[in-house]
Amino acid sequence: MGEVLSSAHVHTTFCDGKSTAEELAVRACELGFVSLGFTSHAPQTFDEAHCINPSRESDYKKEIRKIQQDYKGKMAVYLGIERDLFSCSSPEDYDYFIASVHYFMKPDGSYVGVDGAAEEFQKYIDEYCGGSGLEMAKQYFSLFRDYVLDFKPAIIGHFDLLRYNNSILHLYDEESLAYRKMALDALRDMYETNAFLEVNTGGVARGYMKDPYPAPFLLKEWKEWGGEVIINSDCHDAKLLDAGYSQAKDILLSLGYDHVARLSSNPQEGMWEQVGLL
Repeated sequence: MGEVLSSAHVHTTFCDGKSTAEELAVRACELGFVSLGFTSHAPQTFDEAHCINPSRESDYKKEIRKIQQDYKGKMAVYLGIERDLFSCSSPEDYDYFIASVHYFMKPDGSYVGVDGAAEEFQKYIDEYCGGSGLEMAKQYFSLFRDYVLDFKPAIIGHFDLLRYNNSILHLYDEESLAYRKMALDALRDMYETNAFLEVNTGGVARGYMKDPYPAPFLLKEWKEWGGEVIINSDCHDAKLLDAGYSQAKDILLSLGYDHVARLSSNPQEGMWEQVGLL
């Protein structure tokens, strides 16, 4: 089986990661990685414990650019950012960015986390979605769709992140035609941007999900449309940098994928390259 040997989605101590950028780079080299993309959570004006402090964004950029130079000839390093829908940071100063939706904004201007505390999320659904998990899902996919179409990211991050709290609260039936249709409709529109669909192993690595994001039915249709995927660890701890990769590759192979995208091992030849799974 081919080795991916890359992750375009890792988090450092500049946000809510447990490892420094240097620790992640060292671990990546130990694993034989040919490329690594740093994507700490972009600055935002709320829930600041999980993102880069706006006053430290320039320090983050300098740190990753330094590592990029220090590891030249050993491993290709890229400066990226995971930018949430409600981030106040511009993606223009980065090599690439991952688009994600972690929050809903309430009418009063406050926010609730899609993958945050279950009780708070249930309260949001009761108050603003008529108690309907499907209505919440409809809102989520609509927000995500519009964000991706407007900003055209390189990567669509953990597309069905709302599965996190569904596994706890049982908000909707993931097998239902209604849920699957709204998810596929949104994803089909995103396909037109030519973004990579991320196969995210972070939930598996941290023990709260049995399978990567997104669900296999989404990956199956994405392949039918001709879409490209990228396996990322969404790593917050250097020890877990490639956790869940074997499972992700097995799923993709079972769906007929024979290759994935990754950050290029040689930036002079382009930012992205393909690697076979067989």
